[in-house]
Amino acid sequence: MELGLITFGSLLPDPHTGARLSPRERLRDVVRAAVAAEELGFAWYTVGEHHFGERDVIPSPVVVLAAIAERTSSIRLATGTTLVANRDPVLVAEDYALLDLLSGGRLELIAGGSFFPEPYAVFGQEPESKAARKRENVELLLRLWTEDRVSWTGRFRPPLHEVRLQPRLLQERPPLWISGGTGLESVHLAVDNGLPMVIGTTARPPADFVPVFDAYRALWRERGRTETPGRLGAASHAFVARTSQQARGLWRDHIANYLSAPHAHRRLEFDEYVGEDGPALCGSPSEVVDKLGRLREAWGHDLHLLAVDLGGIPYAEVQRATELIASEVLPQVAEAPEAARA
Repeated sequence: MELGLITFGSLLPDPHTGARLSPRERLRDVVRAAVAAEELGFAWYTVGEHHFGERDVIPSPVVVLAAIAERTSSIRLATGTTLVANRDPVLVAEDYALLDLLSGGRLELIAGGSFFPEPYAVFGQEPESKAARKRENVELLLRLWTEDRVSWTGRFRPPLHEVRLQPRLLQERPPLWISGGTGLESVHLAVDNGLPMVIGTTARPPADFVPVFDAYRALWRERGRTETPGRLGAASHAFVARTSQQARGLWRDHIANYLSAPHAHRRLEFDEYVGEDGPALCGSPSEVVDKLGRLREAWGHDLHLLAVDLGGIPYAEVQRATELIASEVLPQVAEAPEAARA
């Protein structure tokens, strides 16, 4: 299984000191963390997209990833997620084709829609249209990336007539993934278009997502697809230290700070959140390896994204944790046998 890092550019004060980075300082940390991630051997570096909230600082992952592309050479550069449901798919197609070229073909675009009400209000979109917008825009994005000239009519943007995307992707196969949660609409969208998925597994108990992973593989077979099912990914809030006590002591206030901030999806008691049946990974390297193994056995996924830099945690602590993950977790996860469900 591959491991990657995911960041949302969380811009919160340190709960211990009250210190808050400026947006420029926070973005510099995001970029230098990506450079370090490549050096440490992580497979992906993933940047989230959020608009108008107080907690997260990155509304345009493509800009940040372009800066990272110039400082790295091999790590996959991903979005987690691009709000395809809220953005014009023609502009998404252009912007990310540019990023694919700048990065030498390292783009991985995870397509989703905002969970929060502000983008729908500011962009003049009905929240109830999210699923329909996501499907329409994903399918138009695919056409723009794979067809020479596109003529098209849909519900949510003006028609296109003989539009040719310029520039073109460097990669031959569109590097497009579908994001999903516990609902099955995104599973159907992914399978209908033969696309891989990343499931947002950060906010609920792992057992809640077993039916989603299973549904993807079952639907793939039911649709009569002869190719191997697409890859499946997951994500966790994560922190690692030498001992479980150190990890929990260092992380407790920071993750509480993140989960209690405006726009937090759900508030959970800490011991429940990091416990055996909780969604987060927190502990010694061996504990985290064991939990990743259990998750892989339950879900059968082959990519796991770790969100470490949350809640105002200082960059030095983030780097110590990611270095420990790279040296003592990543090698064991990479060498683990294939999951039973895969």
